[in-house]
Amino acid sequence: MNKIKNLEKLIKDSRKLILEMTTKAGSGHPSSSLSCLEFMILLVCGEDRDLFDCDWGDFKNPRNDKLIFSKGHASPLFYILFYNLGLISKTELFSYRQFNSRLEGHPTVRFPYTVAPTGSLGMGLGIGLGVAIGQKMQKMGAKTFVLLGDSELAEGSNWEAIMLASVMKIENLIGIIDVNRLGQRGETMDGWNLETLKLKFISFGWDVLLVENGNNLEDLKKAVVKIKKMFENSEKSTEENKKPIVIILKTKKGNGVKIMENSPNWHGKILTKDQLEETLREL
Repeated sequence: MNKIKNLEKLIKDSRKLILEMTTKAGSGHPSSSLSCLEFMILLVCGEDRDLFDCDWGDFKNPRNDKLIFSKGHASPLFYILFYNLGLISKTELFSYRQFNSRLEGHPTVRFPYTVAPTGSLGMGLGIGLGVAIGQKMQKMGAKTFVLLGDSELAEGSNWEAIMLASVMKIENLIGIIDVNRLGQRGETMDGWNLETLKLKFISFGWDVLLVENGNNLEDLKKAVVKIKKMFENSEKSTEENKKPIVIILKTKKGNGVKIMENSPNWHGKILTKDQLEETLREL
C-alpha cells in the first residue's frame, strides 16, 4: 500500500508540473498527457518496474526495453517520465518548447532518450514494430512498448502494422491504447466502446487486455501483472502461437483537472495563468 501512496504522490506532482510547464511555454497538449499519466508513470517510474526493463545509464544496450510515444503530442508526459527518473532537471523541464531546448513540442532525437521522432499520427506503431523485429532477431528478450491515442487508430498505417505484427509473430511488441474518447474535433470513431476495439485487435491476431478504469492505480497494478504473464506465456509458446500484446485503457482526457476533464474543448489548449493558479489550489 505504501508503494501505491508513493505513486499517487508522484502522479499528483507530475500532474501539476505538466500544467505548469505547458502554461509557461504558452502551448502544448496537457489534456492528452493527463489521460494516461497514471499508467505511464506506473510502467516507467514505479518501484516495481518488472515489466518495462531499461537501464537508463546504458540506454543503447540492446537488452533494454524501448518506449515510443506514437501520440507524440503528449510530449509533456514523455518528458515528465525522465524528470521523475532524475535524467533531466526541473530547469530543463521548464525549458519546454523554448528555442534551443531539447524538449521540443514533439519528441525528436535531439532528446537522447527518444527512440524515434513522432508527431505525425499513425507512424509510431510501424516504427515500434521494426524495433521489436530487430530485438527479436537479437534474441535478448527485449520488448518495445508503443503508446497510441485512440484517434490515431483511424490511420490505416496502424492497421498495416497491427496485421504484420501478428503475421510475423512479434510477441515482444506491446501496444498501449489510451482511449480517452476525445480527439481534436470531438468524439473518436469508437468512443469508449472498448469491446469493439478489443474485437478488432483479436481479429488481427493480438492478445488483448482491457482496463475499464485506466486512471485507477489499483486496477493498473493488476493489469501490469497480467500483461507480464501474457508476455511470458507468449514468449514460452511455440512460434506459431506467439502473439503481440495490446492493453486498452479507458481513460479521461484531462484526468484529475476539473476544468478540462472529459471536456471536448481542451485539445491542444493550455491553462491561462489565472486558471493555473486556481487549479493548483484545487490540486
